Amino acid sequence: MLTISTATTNSTWRSREDNTLPIGGRTMSTSSWTTMSMAENADTESIFFSSLNPLAPISIVMIHVLLSSHLEWAHCWPQLSEYHLLIPDLPQHSRSKHVGPFSFVLAADHIARMIREHAHDGRAHVVGLSTGGFVAMELIRRHPDVVLSAFVSNAVPLTEAWKNLSSSPRISYLGLSVLLHSPKSLLFKATGWAPEFQNDQLLKEIKRNNTSRLYEAGARETYNWSRDDMVEVGKKDIRIALVVGGKQDNVEGTREMGQLLTSLGSKAGKESRAFVVKDAIHGWNLQYPVVFARGIRAWIEKHPLPQGFEPLEPPKPPGPPV
Repeated sequence: MLTISTATTNSTWRSREDNTLPIGGRTMSTSSWTTMSMAENADTESIFFSSLNPLAPISIVMIHVLLSSHLEWAHCWPQLSEYHLLIPDLPQHSRSKHVGPFSFVLAADHIARMIREHAHDGRAHVVGLSTGGFVAMELIRRHPDVVLSAFVSNAVPLTEAWKNLSSSPRISYLGLSVLLHSPKSLLFKATGWAPEFQNDQLLKEIKRNNTSRLYEAGARETYNWSRDDMVEVGKKDIRIALVVGGKQDNVEGTREMGQLLTSLGSKAGKESRAFVVKDAIHGWNLQYPVVFARGIRAWIEKHPLPQGFEPLEPPKPPGPPV
């Protein structure tokens, strides 16, 4: 693999004010990796990825949504500078266009290879949103040995209403295409993408990736993801945070799947939990990236999740009749 590396120093990327951080239950100095280093792979047989902070001792993989790119995480990764970050472009997306056709299985297999070859000790915490979340689930199902824990948002089986919408992906694709080429003000209002986190380069990548072939493949994969698939994931006994945006997504389905994962775990998996961020949209890493990153850190370090993450507990049984 040909690796192209550049290093820059930027103190604003530091997420803490002092020089020590609690990493894996211990305090470590960050002085050895305060210089942000980014490496990019150029292997024509593998997916593209960026590697940030490679001297940090714990690796995190961050997986983007359908049609997006690794640039989606540009406002989250500065908040996680104490970790080694591996941030890929999924197959058939942006700088991984040469790898395809897109499927959850293909993406999971490539990410597993990336983790084995580039993550510390060949294992990583995995973060995924929407399509990236489903890929994270497929990674756990197929390659649980490379996953330390998972923080997954908006990636549970579709409701019947969403399945009906996904059953006609061409219509959805045409609607998205119109929206992407509408005035930016309309696009950002419709998606909830926060103005201060808008990124022209990311928007260009989304437009380039927006092909009917890729969109329909992603919609088909999501449509087919089922409760049985979640059962297989749960049996791998990985500690998973299921997070849902309260404004647009399947809160009750996430509550149910969180309970399912917990019930199937025997050790680490028993610690799986579900949460809702009530004001969050579907792609809320572009709405509240700092909160998103704080949630990742808290989950990895086994701390209580920050304010805004409300646990989705099992529904209370009905009380006695009055």
